[in-house]
Amino acid sequence: MNTPSYKYAAAAAVALAILFPVYWLSPHWWSGDSFTQIMTQDIQVLDFWDGLFVLLGVLEITVYAVLRKQFSFQFESATPSFLLILMMVFVALFHATVFVDVGYALGLFAHVPETLVLGVGIYALIMLFLYAVSAFIFAITLLMRFRQLNGIMKVFATGLLIACVFQFTVILGIINIFLFPILMLLLALNFYRGENEVEVI
Repeated sequence: MNTPSYKYAAAAAVALAILFPVYWLSPHWWSGDSFTQIMTQDIQVLDFWDGLFVLLGVLEITVYAVLRKQFSFQFESATPSFLLILMMVFVALFHATVFVDVGYALGLFAHVPETLVLGVGIYALIMLFLYAVSAFIFAITLLMRFRQLNGIMKVFATGLLIACVFQFTVILGIINIFLFPILMLLLALNFYRGENEVEVI
């Protein structure tokens, strides 16, 4: 069964695979001398990149929502679905940092104090860490059901586990700029194939 929602999810995953590295490799993330300076510059400007940041969050949540729908048919256990909900929540909370940029644009801040920049940075890192923990457990949950997964999802689960380990190290997390799009393309292929190969357990 290849429903429209699966086709839309496949398109969202492909778009995410393309736009994710475009955003995180954009010049505005590499134009400052320090993390504080980069964050300050980002908060002070509400532009195209902020819109793209929001779009990335919407696309990622869309992909996970449809993946959750697929797993609800494939697995009796609700654990994978619950973990996907957690991942969606942390993605939404991470991308909610754009409201600080909106607040500055509306004049709610006369200037950007260093404490605000530091607070936003710490908050973003915490959300990324919590997302990585949820995704790590989710990947393990999938690998525990290895025989029930099709070939694409087996590779996806393994790749997601590796990406989470990279994220935990922080420094190696930069590799995920390139690994994450690959994972999204795998999901796009999975969605494109639809549910016709899903075995109801």
